[in-house]
Amino acid sequence: MSSISIPKWQDTDDTLHLYDNPEYYEWWYFDARFDNGYSCVATFHWRNPFTFPHIPTVQVFIYTPDGKKHIGMAAIDIKGCSSSSEKCDVRMGANYVRQEGNTYIISMRAKKFGVDLTYSREVQGWKQNVTGYLYDDGPKKQGWVIAAPRSGVKGTIHIDGTDIPVTGRGYHDKNWGNANIDDCFSGWYWGRLYSDDYTLIYYWLFPVDNGNPVISRLFLAKRNAPVLITNDYTFAVEKSVACETTGKDIPMKIAVGSREEDAARFKCEMITTNVLERDRLPNKSTQDQFHWRFLGDFTLEAKIDGTLIKDNGKAIHEYLLFR
Repeated sequence: MSSISIPKWQDTDDTLHLYDNPEYYEWWYFDARFDNGYSCVATFHWRNPFTFPHIPTVQVFIYTPDGKKHIGMAAIDIKGCSSSSEKCDVRMGANYVRQEGNTYIISMRAKKFGVDLTYSREVQGWKQNVTGYLYDDGPKKQGWVIAAPRSGVKGTIHIDGTDIPVTGRGYHDKNWGNANIDDCFSGWYWGRLYSDDYTLIYYWLFPVDNGNPVISRLFLAKRNAPVLITNDYTFAVEKSVACETTGKDIPMKIAVGSREEDAARFKCEMITTNVLERDRLPNKSTQDQFHWRFLGDFTLEAKIDGTLIKDNGKAIHEYLLFR
C-alpha cells in the first residue's frame, strides 16, 4: 500500500478560493449524527453549483429518528455575504460559520428549520496536496479539503418552532472549483465513518473519460491521530437495489480494503440502514443527474503496526451520478 504524506493543515485552506468565471462554485459543508437519533447536514454555498446561475444559498437538512426529513433552503443576496481571508469566518445574511481555534460555531436558518451547533475538532484537518486540488487538468480545477475529519458536536436543532438540544459527532469539509463538477467527474462515492476510537473517510471519484483512472483517497485515524492515508485501496459495491424513486442501482453494502500484497491490512464493510435522499438534481445538464444520501452501520477489521483492530460504528455516505 502506498502511504501518502499530507502537507500540514493551515487555517487559510478553509477560506475562499475565488475565481472570476460563471462556472466557479464554493461551499462549506457540515454534517452530524446525534446521540438522540437525529442527524443533520448544513451547507453554506458561496456559489451553489446546482443552481443556474451559481448563486449564494444556505441549505439545511434535518433527519428525525422516525424517518422524517425537514429541508430548508434560502437564496442569499451577495451583498450580505462576507468571508475572512485568514480562517473560516463566513457570514451569509443572518447565517454564519466562525472558526475559533479548533472550534467551529455555525448558525443557520432556512424556512422553518435551522441549527445552532458548536463543532470541537478532535482530528486535525488535512488536504490532498499543497494546492488542495483533487483534480487539476490545466484550466479545470476542483478542490477539496477536510477541515475537521472528526468533531464533538453540541447545540440545538430547530424544527418548526421546536428547539431540540443535541450532542454527537460531526464532520466538516470544503469544496470549490473553477469548472462545473460534471465536466470533471461522472460521479462519486464518498463516506465518513465513526466509532468510539476510529475515524475513516474515503472517496472514489469516477472520471468523465472511462479510460482515465479513478481518483481515490482513504483516511484512517485512531483517536486524534492519523494511522493510515492512502490512495491505493479496493472499493466494491457488494450489494445494490433499484432506487424506488429513480430506478437507478444504489449501494446497500460497500466494502473497502487493502490489497492482498499490502503489509498494512484492513477491511471495512458498510451496510446502508436508511436512504435519506433520493434526488434528481436540477436540470442544468442535458443528462439526468442524481444524488443519494445514506445512513449506515460499519464493521472494521485491520492490522496496523502489528496491532489487530476490530471495531464497529456509524456512517454517513453519499453517491452522485452525473453521467
